[in-house]
Amino acid sequence: MTEHLNDLEIIRKVLQGNLDAYKMIVDRYSDFILNLCYRHLYSQPEAEDATQDVFIKAYNNLSQWEPRAQFKTWLYRIAINHCLNMVRRKKLIHFQSMNSPDFIEDISMAAREKSAESGIIDHQKEKFLQKILYELPEKQRTVLLLYFYQELSYREIAETLKISLSSVESRLFRAKKALAKILKKQNISAASF
Repeated sequence: MTEHLNDLEIIRKVLQGNLDAYKMIVDRYSDFILNLCYRHLYSQPEAEDATQDVFIKAYNNLSQWEPRAQFKTWLYRIAINHCLNMVRRKKLIHFQSMNSPDFIEDISMAAREKSAESGIIDHQKEKFLQKILYELPEKQRTVLLLYFYQELSYREIAETLKISLSSVESRLFRAKKALAKILKKQNISAASF
């Protein structure tokens, strides 16, 4: 009966004390946030914990959400910041073992989703591309992942990361340039991806 409600209507219900309404928000965005957290933390248990933390933080700060901004963008920003803080705090190693079945499966799934539009990417290219992505500085990698994997616009990335549009453009430009340099160093044409 309430599945047709938009985020604003649901949040108004939550702010009025209807805790069941918040479950609708969690159901609506949990897969999205879990996937995002996994791509930053590379561990299913860590990603699940982070997802739960994100929804708790969002609930505790729900009154701070500005309805003129998309709720999804606001929630996304909370998730990104939480994951980056976890990485910093726990000093997680970004170079997860390429032999991890969960890691390879996630990369394969993301590439398959993306390849439906852009052609088939074979498994070795997927692994190689994922490996070189993590050679990029964190800020460049984050913008690149948001743009290509999450398919956010420049404006949505700027809102999510609370940076200017020109910073998004600059980081994305530098990331693409760095990737091209890495590929050239490996004697691989960017066109082959």
